[in-house]
Amino acid sequence: MNGCFSSAAISRISPSSSAGALNELLSLGGLEGRPGGTIDISGCDPYFPTTHRVGEAAAAVLAAHGAAIAEIWRRRSGRRQDVAIDVGAAAISLESVLLMTRRGYTVPYTDINYPLTNFHPTRDGRSIHLHAGYPHLRNGLLELLDCPNSLDRIRAKVAQWDAFELEDAIAERGLCGTVGRSREEWLAHPQGAWLAGQPVVTIERIGDSAPEPFRPAARPLSGVRVLDLTDVLAGPTATRTLAEQGATVLRIRPPDRPIIPAFILDTGHGKLSTVMDLKREPEAMRMRALLSEADIFAQNYRPGAIARLGFSPEEAARIRPGIICMSLNCYGHGGPWSQRRGWEQLAQAASGMAVADGTLAEPKVNPVIPNDYITGYLAAYGMAVALLRRATEGGSYHVRVSLARTAMWVQSLGRINPKPDGITVPPETIRALQITRDSPEGRLRFLGPVARFSETKAYWEWASPPMAAHDPVWPLMPSLPDGPAVPVDFSAPRA
Repeated sequence: MNGCFSSAAISRISPSSSAGALNELLSLGGLEGRPGGTIDISGCDPYFPTTHRVGEAAAAVLAAHGAAIAEIWRRRSGRRQDVAIDVGAAAISLESVLLMTRRGYTVPYTDINYPLTNFHPTRDGRSIHLHAGYPHLRNGLLELLDCPNSLDRIRAKVAQWDAFELEDAIAERGLCGTVGRSREEWLAHPQGAWLAGQPVVTIERIGDSAPEPFRPAARPLSGVRVLDLTDVLAGPTATRTLAEQGATVLRIRPPDRPIIPAFILDTGHGKLSTVMDLKREPEAMRMRALLSEADIFAQNYRPGAIARLGFSPEEAARIRPGIICMSLNCYGHGGPWSQRRGWEQLAQAASGMAVADGTLAEPKVNPVIPNDYITGYLAAYGMAVALLRRATEGGSYHVRVSLARTAMWVQSLGRINPKPDGITVPPETIRALQITRDSPEGRLRFLGPVARFSETKAYWEWASPPMAAHDPVWPLMPSLPDGPAVPVDFSAPRA
C-alpha cells in the first residue's frame, strides 16, 4: 500500500508503517480493542514538499484521540460510534495558523523577528538555527553576536563561530539556537539517546484518589474543566482539541507575556480567556481555588518555572486529588537539555528533520508546522486516556510530551519522495474544513476540527475571544445526574 492508509482496512490495521504508528498509540493508551467504535482513515502522504510523513503522522494521532473520545462517549451513553479521519485534512491542519483570514485578509504571520530566526552557516561548514520568538530572545542573541538585526551582519558574525561552540554559548545565556544535526547524530547525542528511551507520550500516575466515572452528558467532554496555562502553539492546540469535544477550557495568560496574535486567534476557539499574575498572592490564591475544581491542568512553562510558582504536578495533585496535569516542552523532561528553551524549528534542527529535507550544510525547515500541532494532538490524546484511567482506577496523572520526541517519532515512520510542486491537499478538503464566524476580532475564517464522528459532532462553541475577555472563575455547570447535561452558552464575556 506504499505507506497509505486504507479506509476499508484500517479498522483491522493495515501493514503500513503509518498504521503501525496508530497501533503503537492505541496500545500505549490501552485502546487496542477499539471498544468505543471503529476507525476509518483514508489518504496518504505526500501532500507537501517534505520527505516526512507529516500528514499520516497527524492522522494517526487524531485517530487515536478519536478512539479515546469514542470510548468516553460509550461510557457516558452506552453507545459506540465510528471515527473518520482524512489524511489530507490532518495534513492541512498542520498549517491552520497560516490559513486564517480576518475580514477576508490573511492574519499576518511571519517568522518571528526575521532575519534572526533562520538557519545561518557557521565557520566549520555547519549551520545553526537561531530563534528570536520574543523580544528578550532577540535582544539576547543580538547582544551575544554583537551586531544589529541585519541579515548580512548576523551571517558575518555567525560565520566567525564553530557551530557547537555557538550552540553552547546560546544555551548558557538561556537563549534559543540549535545546530542542524542528522538523525544519526541526534540519536548519538545524550539528549537524543535519553529521548529515544521515552514513549512519544508519557502518562504517569502521580497520586491516589477515588475513581471518577463518566456521567451522562450532551458531549463527550461536557463538564470537564481545563485550566490552560499554555502558550504559543503546541500547548494551546492540545487544549483547543479538548474544547472541540465540549470541555470547558479557561485560558490564563500572565499580563506581561509577549503575544503572537495569529497564534492566539488560531488556538483560542471554544475557550474562555483571562489574565492572571501568579506571582501575586491574591492571584495565586485564586489560581489554587480554580485548580481545586479543575479536571485538567495544562502548562508549557519552562521546566521548573511552574513549580517555583507553587503549582508543580505534585502540588496540583495535593490541591486537587484526581487532577490530570499536562507538561510540554521542546527537548523532553529529563536529560542534559531538559532545561533548554526551544521552538518548532529547533526541534526540527536538533532531531534530524531539517537535515533530512536539506543537508548538513544547508538544513531546510519543514514547509508546515508539524511538531507543534502533532505534539498538541498527542497531548490531547494523553489527557483523554488519563481521563479514562481516572474513571476506572482513580488517581492523579501527569501527561508529558515534547517537540523533539514528536520529531523523532515522525521520522520513525519512514521517508517518502516529497511533492515537488508545493501543497497538494485537494481544495475541496480545505473548503470542507473551513468555518466562518463573527467574533470580537471581526469576521474570521478558519479551519475546523479534523475528526468526524458518527454520532457526536466535534465543534467549538465560539470563535477565539480577546485576551482577558472573562473573569478568572468557572462558569456554573448544570447538575443533571440522570440525563444529559444541558449546553451552557459561555460565549458572552463576563461583566
